[in-house]
Amino acid sequence: MKQFIGILLFAAMLSGLSSCYSTSIKKPDQLIAKDKFVKMMGDIYLVQGFNIEQSKPDSLKKFTQTDLYFSVLKKYNVPDTVFIRSLIYYSSFPKEFEKIHTQIMNKLSETEQQFKPNEKLNVGKE
Repeated sequence: MKQFIGILLFAAMLSGLSSCYSTSIKKPDQLIAKDKFVKMMGDIYLVQGFNIEQSKPDSLKKFTQTDLYFSVLKKYNVPDTVFIRSLIYYSSFPKEFEKIHTQIMNKLSETEQQFKPNEKLNVGKE
């Protein structure tokens, strides 16, 4: 169960990429808007990076990767089925999904820049 969502995301992306240009996937009734989807995926990428970190405080070790994924869904008030259907739909258009992925990476880079120091520290130099 711990890796269930990761496997499901991989399968959705794989099915979307294998369909190339022609798709028989119908637009879901409750499709997540692209801008919201980009924000959600950015948070999911952060969750993946956070979960990989080995030096988590003891208070956070009780949370599984699945718990963290569902916390993102709860944050955006999106049921898991709606998220998965939206992911499958968007990934069925590879060129569009590549643009979405680029937006996600840009947002993550912007967030990273907010936490980096402006100047390099001169440690050890006198």
